[in-house]
Amino acid sequence: MRVPLIVDANEPEDIPDRLRELGVAIQVQKIAPGDYVLGPVGIERKTLTDFFNSLVRKRLFEQVQRLRDAYPQPLLILEGDLSELSTFKHPQAFLGALLALEVKERVPVLTTADKEQTALVLTVLWKSQDKGAPEYGLRHKPKTLSLGQRQRFLVEGLPSVGETLARNLLERFGTVRAVFNASPEELEHTPKIGAVKAAEIARLVTAPYEGEQSHLDEDVSDETD
Repeated sequence: MRVPLIVDANEPEDIPDRLRELGVAIQVQKIAPGDYVLGPVGIERKTLTDFFNSLVRKRLFEQVQRLRDAYPQPLLILEGDLSELSTFKHPQAFLGALLALEVKERVPVLTTADKEQTALVLTVLWKSQDKGAPEYGLRHKPKTLSLGQRQRFLVEGLPSVGETLARNLLERFGTVRAVFNASPEELEHTPKIGAVKAAEIARLVTAPYEGEQSHLDEDVSDETD
């Protein structure tokens, strides 16, 4: 049985809708990093404008590094008409970044013309998985991590907590244990954590273990990070 394609809840609705039309089994939830996950493959989707803005703000390679750290097989989908590169300021920097990703960072970059082609690429990827493949977990811990990275990795396992929130929590409470022991009221005082998210975190760390049949509700309204 094929593993479902995990789709980030912040992706445009027309992409998961199209994936369903194409027969792809999907599961929509908040994920970070990445926009799509299929087993060991973590996929970041960027429009040309997103890519260029990340490059200008010097966040592109940091985002790619997080993707590489989280998943054994990172993949970048670059969406848009490449003929429009001439309209961007400093198109050479854009092309240089693409070259660096492919050659230096060894992160494959697939180009698609629009969201329809992106959905088709994701469909091909989903259909090409081995039928007998094991069901991988969503998060993949790399082989070597610094202490700080290991601490953030643990905290990122909390509901709707990405890298930024994990940093905020660790900076506020000082240790992983203190984060896990914090009350909902204490959690609410952390930037970008509201009452709903604080309650969800507290419920996870205090709930008795009930085996594989029990799961948390995924209708958290706060945004991740």
